[in-house]
Amino acid sequence: MNETFLLARRAIREVWRLPAATIPALAIPIFFFVVNLGQVTKTFPKSTPFLHGQSYAAFGLPVSLVFAVTTVTSGVAMVTDIDVGYIDKLRAAPIRRTAIVWGRLAADVVRGILISVIVLLVGIAFGARVSSGTAGVVLLLILSTAWGVAYAGIGIWIALATKNVQVTNASFLIFFPLLFLTPNFVPFDRLAPAMRAVAHVNPVSYIITGERGLILDHTIDWGSIGVAAGIIVAFGSLLTALSIRALNRFAG
Repeated sequence: MNETFLLARRAIREVWRLPAATIPALAIPIFFFVVNLGQVTKTFPKSTPFLHGQSYAAFGLPVSLVFAVTTVTSGVAMVTDIDVGYIDKLRAAPIRRTAIVWGRLAADVVRGILISVIVLLVGIAFGARVSSGTAGVVLLLILSTAWGVAYAGIGIWIALATKNVQVTNASFLIFFPLLFLTPNFVPFDRLAPAMRAVAHVNPVSYIITGERGLILDHTIDWGSIGVAAGIIVAFGSLLTALSIRALNRFAG
């Protein structure tokens, strides 16, 4: 556990020292959030049934939260460690392989919390409110951060498997179909049949709808939260296992 803590501390310090790695994760989702509001606010006024009396900002906020925390920054940092030979030193040291992966993911916990809080405050500034109260805010931040940590495993896995910064950076593109093949602009029942079928099998849909329920509903739907949490745990566990497997097969 000590080696995990030390590697985590190193990774977290990089978040503070290299803010340029985090700023794009904030700027792009906030830009899309503001632009989308400008386009559809008059189309979906507060009287729209699925908005539950709120502005469209409340409906779109979960999409921006999920978008903002989904990065491959840790994967790029892992490639840098490979290029400078740091990973070879860690592999030669008497430490567990899991510590190398978990230590890197610790940075995504910190990054995810910071980004989630900022995006949530932006959403509130544009009129959104979390109807489920303080407990809902806490759950919203936990779900958002946890999803960011789970998805970060893709970047780490690809970094260890390819050792290539361009491929690792490009792995972020995997997320775009996952994001847009969801009920991101309207609820499930307003999607075309084919789109609805795809959205129903897309795991990201349930992260978004779980967070959306916390914002729009006065009561917490624990079933929806449980589904979202289960998907995050399953996704993160799979990617962590693949990352550790890639690390075990790593050849410098």
